[in-house]
Formats: sequence, structure tokens, C-alpha cells
Amino acid sequence: MISRRTLLVSASAAAIVPALLKMAFPASVAAVEAVKPTTTIWVAGHAGDFDWHPFHAESRIDALRQALYHHNFGTMSEVDELLALPEAELKKKLDAAWFGIDRVPSMDGLQPEEIKPHHWIDAGMGAFCQRCDSECYGGDGGRVFGAEVVCEDCTTIPDLLGGDEDDVEMAEERLTEWFLGHDCDEQSVRKQMSKDFDPDLIPTDIWQKCLAEARAAA
Repeated sequence: MISRRTLLVSASAAAIVPALLKMAFPASVAAVEAVKPTTTIWVAGHAGDFDWHPFHAESRIDALRQALYHHNFGTMSEVDELLALPEAELKKKLDAAWFGIDRVPSMDGLQPEEIKPHHWIDAGMGAFCQRCDSECYGGDGGRVFGAEVVCEDCTTIPDLLGGDEDDVEMAEERLTEWFLGHDCDEQSVRKQMSKDFDPDLIPTDIWQKCLAEARAAA
């Protein structure tokens, strides 16, 4: 049997819960809205070409509309006609032009004009090395040191020493190879290194460690 007191307490609790949820829900919505990125970034361009460009759009079709106009597929009305084609036919035309479009969530929140070369590399895409101007790709030789994009050939020992444990190990291996290639002649190594970077950027303890390893291996 349920007493009158139990029934009244249960009824009061049932009435309070929806009220509490109603009070909490707007705060939760506000929190979600607060962290939502201000932009949704897509990138589009021709496969194999470094003509890819970022666009802010809420939907793929809107991003594609901007991209096709930007890449000279016609006037805005001609682009709209192209987008009105059946999906399979539109895909066929884009594939024939080697044209593609991708979502890049890592760039969300940035304005298109704020997107720099290092953002492309961080997204696993391509950019020009800022030391030699050659093409490089994230995950395939292209690296970011600070905010500078550097290709594999331009990556120096000091660059690697500022990286993670694997980078430091690679830097030490390179330095040891330098010593071995110059018969452990420190002055010769310094002179050759100076053409690409300042050897004084290499900490003394690492310099001496690698020199000792080279002498032991010589």
C-alpha cells in the first residue's frame, strides 16, 4: 500500500524534474553554441595542381558553387546550371576536369583568408616549402616547425632537435653521419654546415655525444 505522504512526495518530485531540465537545457544549448566553430571549411581544386583554395560553406553544394565560380567554370548562372545536373552527370564532368572538393574540419573556425601554408600541411595536404619554394605534403616529407612549412630536403638538424623523441634521434643520427663523412674533423663539419644553418644552434652536449659515437665507429 502507498501512503498519502509517499504519494505526495513522489508527485512533487515528478513535478520538479521537468522544471529542472527546462532550466538546465538552455544552458546546455548555449554551451554547445559557444564552442561551435564560426566557419565550416571546404577546399577545392584540380588533382595534382597547387590551385586548391579554401571556402566557408554550411553545405557541400554551397561550397561547390563557390569553388566552381572561383575556378572559372563559368558565370554564376552557368555554375548553377552545372549544379542542377543529376549527381552522376555532375560527377562525370568534375572527374573529367580532375576537379575535387573535400571537407577539412581541422581548418574550421578560421576565415579562408586566415588559412596559411602550415594549416594545409597540418591537414595532410600540400603547400610550398617556405625555404626553397618546392612542393611538399603533410605526412610525406612536409613538416611544420613553429608556423614554417619545410620540405624534407630543407629540414635541418636544429629543426629536428626541437621536435619529438623520434626527431631528436634522427637529428643525432644525421650529426653522427656528418662527423663520419668528414673524418670527425669538427672544423670541416662546421664549415659545411654553415652553408645551410648555424651549427651553434646544436647544443654542446649533443654535439659531443655524436662526435664520440662517430669516433668510436670510425
